[in-house]
Amino acid sequence: MRRTVCSLFIAILILGFTACNSKDKPELERQKSDSTINQSAKAMKSYVSIFEIPATDILRAIEFYQAILDINIEKMEMPGMEMGIFPYEGQMVTGVIMKGEGFQPSADGVTIYLNGGDNLQVILDKVEKNSGKIIIPKTPHADESGYFAMFLDSEGNKMGLHSPN
Repeated sequence: MRRTVCSLFIAILILGFTACNSKDKPELERQKSDSTINQSAKAMKSYVSIFEIPATDILRAIEFYQAILDINIEKMEMPGMEMGIFPYEGQMVTGVIMKGEGFQPSADGVTIYLNGGDNLQVILDKVEKNSGKIIIPKTPHADESGYFAMFLDSEGNKMGLHSPN
């Protein structure tokens, strides 16, 4: 306990010292640093790199996503954890179905929108046939940038779909 408190105190001191020193930098140098950070953010192809979908029944979840997305999901086991790995070749974002301590399916919180291909209705038509539930049918975006839909997967996770048509 004492070690944790000391480590936390040292970390706060270092952060405070760094923050104070950054105020001493000349304005031009700070602007240059900020510009570099902004350029790095603009160079990113995607703001998401990995997503995890929690599951209570890994086989049921794998079968659900394989059926609706028409893909093969690789099952892996590690001590205390089971995973279903979405195909990642040529993808910018890696998806994983996770079963283990700390992974609880939920309809609350962040919503992941999966790529619905050219027309998300093809995927949406498979949701209820595979133990999912449609909660928002195919709906046009208000800005006419395509369509979206939302569903609960076989585990109770709220998910979205997006497509141009």
